[in-house]
Amino acid sequence: MKKYIILLALTVVTAFTSCIELERIDSTAVQMDNFPKNQNDMKLYIYSLYRPFVASPGAADVWGYFESSDTGLYPLTDQTTDILTTDKFNPTARATITNYRSWEVGNRNYMTPLVNKYFPQVNQLSKDRMAYMRLHNSNLDGCEAYAAEAQAILAWNGIILYDIFGPVPFATDEQLIEWEKSPEKAKWLPRPSSNEFLDYLAQNLIEAIPNLPEKQPDWGRITKGAARMILLRVYLMKGDFVNAKPVAKELYEMGEESGAGSLYGLITNYKDVFSINQQRNKEIILAVPCDGTRELSPNNWYCQVMPSDYPHIAGSLAPGSSTHRMRWAFYDTYNPNDRRLETIVASYENVNGQTRNRTNGMQSGALPFKYDQDPGTTAGIARNDIPVFRYAEAILIYAETLFETEGITPQAINLVNQVRTRAGLPGIETVNGGAHVANAEAFREAILTERGHELYCEGVRHMDLIRHGKWVEYGKRGLTDDQIANFFNPDPRRSVWPIDPEMILQSGGIIEQNEAYK
Repeated sequence: MKKYIILLALTVVTAFTSCIELERIDSTAVQMDNFPKNQNDMKLYIYSLYRPFVASPGAADVWGYFESSDTGLYPLTDQTTDILTTDKFNPTARATITNYRSWEVGNRNYMTPLVNKYFPQVNQLSKDRMAYMRLHNSNLDGCEAYAAEAQAILAWNGIILYDIFGPVPFATDEQLIEWEKSPEKAKWLPRPSSNEFLDYLAQNLIEAIPNLPEKQPDWGRITKGAARMILLRVYLMKGDFVNAKPVAKELYEMGEESGAGSLYGLITNYKDVFSINQQRNKEIILAVPCDGTRELSPNNWYCQVMPSDYPHIAGSLAPGSSTHRMRWAFYDTYNPNDRRLETIVASYENVNGQTRNRTNGMQSGALPFKYDQDPGTTAGIARNDIPVFRYAEAILIYAETLFETEGITPQAINLVNQVRTRAGLPGIETVNGGAHVANAEAFREAILTERGHELYCEGVRHMDLIRHGKWVEYGKRGLTDDQIANFFNPDPRRSVWPIDPEMILQSGGIIEQNEAYK
């Protein structure tokens, strides 16, 4: 059986399991014959495409990219960087292996999430594109907006897969149409080059953005602003700052800080961005809605960070698993007056009245809580929405694209300072006698640092360090000399994970393994 790469004929729309605040309608009853026929069909079809973008930690049929355990997108990628480590001391623990980048293709315990959860989403690209074609050709009122949303969902899925595996196969429209009519004609497709894959994602987004609304009727669906963020991620992955700059400018001008827009804006307190009491604030461009149920989208991050002896707030039933830690080496790069440290705990008094800190009980790292405690938490499941894209990142991307195309300009400096001001920090040009704006390399590093401090544990550090050529160098930060010498794998080609070797065999070699694992 050909897995993942081919599109089998669809007979029904898959049941909707995402946590977007949508009317719960049984979409399994919708037949694909002459589909879609009406507005409700189009709505159901789009809802079904959001299935991978939930936070459920369950089996593959309900698992989502944004789960909080060490197999979720954010912890998995950040554990390869200088941000995250773990309190798990077992050398065979997945988080420890990821920290050391010492995974092996033959380690089935480590490979299982990649094989069963991540790589099957390659086939979702075909489903998304087929949805676009059906919606686009339906000629129903509003079909272009739904079709554009399908294209943006495809690209969102694509940038995640690219971050994990590098370029993955995609079918042409002609192949998809032929294979749906005649599934027996489906075939394995080779992996494209990085530029071919990223160009495919970019083209879908360029076509989609004009037809997307600035606001959606349901929280958690892709808007014009969210699609621009996805396109910017594509351009950053390509290192294409020339094409990124006008998109970044358009997105920046949708927000208050530009003086031109009002849809987005930095909220006053950094910690409130992630607070249960400040859900759906104007800084969030796109979020994964969390409803506090295990089956759909629970936010387990706080409890994945929390030690077992950490004090609960009243009413919360939040068991701590003591998994995620921020490396002290990264924590120490913050200015002590940085207000973003209010979301990271460096010491605490435990339930027994004992002080825990980096020399007593917290040697592995600080606690990167990010979110506040949801008082309604039960069994480790909270309702804090998970940010995917924020306006603060849009500002920093615009600063980076201006700098990379025009140099260290006053506007680029001002953009970085807009984010720093909210954090209670002085202008970047005043720090260390202006050292951070003294030359191109210094300012490039300053932007990278600012992105790390602002966006920690939001899934961007891995791609940032790769883009800056520092994934190996910074991956060693916070590790001991013994860990670096005996466990850490410095091969830069391991910045992407291996493809399932069984699939490579089944394809007869058409699908090629990533270079580090051949």
